[in-house]
Amino acid sequence: MLSAPFHKYARIRTPLHPLLLRSASSPYSPSTTRSQRHLQERRIDALDTLPYLWKGALSVKKLRRRLTFFAATAVIAILIVGACGCGDGSRTGSRLNVATTIAPLYFFCRGVGGDLTQVEMLVPAGAGCGHTFEPTASSMKFMSRADVFVQNGLGLESWATSVLEKTARPDIVKVDAADAIPTDRLLPTQDTEELEKAKPGEVVYDPHVWLDPSLAIFQVEAIRDGFVKADPSNASAYRKNAREFIDNLKTLDEGLKGELSGVRRKAFIAAHPTWTYFAPHFGLVQAGEVEELPGKEPSAAQLRELIEKVRELNIKAVFVEPQLSRKAAETLARDAGPDVAVRVVDPVGGDPKDYALKDMPFSCYANLMRFNARAMKDALQ
Repeated sequence: MLSAPFHKYARIRTPLHPLLLRSASSPYSPSTTRSQRHLQERRIDALDTLPYLWKGALSVKKLRRRLTFFAATAVIAILIVGACGCGDGSRTGSRLNVATTIAPLYFFCRGVGGDLTQVEMLVPAGAGCGHTFEPTASSMKFMSRADVFVQNGLGLESWATSVLEKTARPDIVKVDAADAIPTDRLLPTQDTEELEKAKPGEVVYDPHVWLDPSLAIFQVEAIRDGFVKADPSNASAYRKNAREFIDNLKTLDEGLKGELSGVRRKAFIAAHPTWTYFAPHFGLVQAGEVEELPGKEPSAAQLRELIEKVRELNIKAVFVEPQLSRKAAETLARDAGPDVAVRVVDPVGGDPKDYALKDMPFSCYANLMRFNARAMKDALQ
């Protein structure tokens, strides 16, 4: 495919310039075939729109030389475009195409990439953390032309491997953001299904690391490094944006600690074990979960155990998520006692497209975290 200016002019048919009609009475030799004549007309139609052919009177000989020069230039342009990989499956304009999974990572990618990136969130609002997400046709299409793929890792996006194998370009830069976190900062998962699938001696970590801002810093650094690898010409901009984002994360972290420092009751029950990192980092206790995995309702025996724990620890709050059913949590709260309340918190946030244009990527993440801190503070007083 021709580059943008050539492609644009080649598709426009305009009246021929008078100079090109100098020999209109016999423009072709008697031996010229119909297909050859059509081809020559197409060449002239494309060329007569170029401004430099319109300046001054041209002799037929000079015109032919310029036509030849233009044809050679077009061929060179095609070769250059092909060598740069700028055809289908390449960047949107000059921006880096970035596919990511969940909203917090979307905010991190936007914060680091700014206007240099086109970021697409694959897991839609309402699908929660993306444990059981099924890719759509549109997400597969974007994946096929992505320069960078950013996922959380730690087993959160179990579906991603097959999607990458089927659709991704061979030179795509893959970023597992949680892999940048030191293992001594990671916590083991409570998901029995994941533990059962683990190999002997293998440690399976909880994937919800973005809910601890001090761990989110490592994820932002991993995203920065991935962008620099894919687009080294803009490395300084990515590094600058990442520094600013990380500084804001540190400030946010201190503010949330102050928000939750005065909470009297520390323990709560979660809809599923989303708050494994958030709770201890801010001095709280995730004492249990209603569902080990989203959509997997507890058995009667498990529900009885939770009711006993709520009574024993004098727990007054069960936190549910807007993306999940709250039926089992409401049953637990009702059976555990009249003072147990069901409150909504949100580990991933909504659709980034719903945010106002004035909202910056960091503000979106910060507002999500502040919402959760205030909801927990109100419920645990």
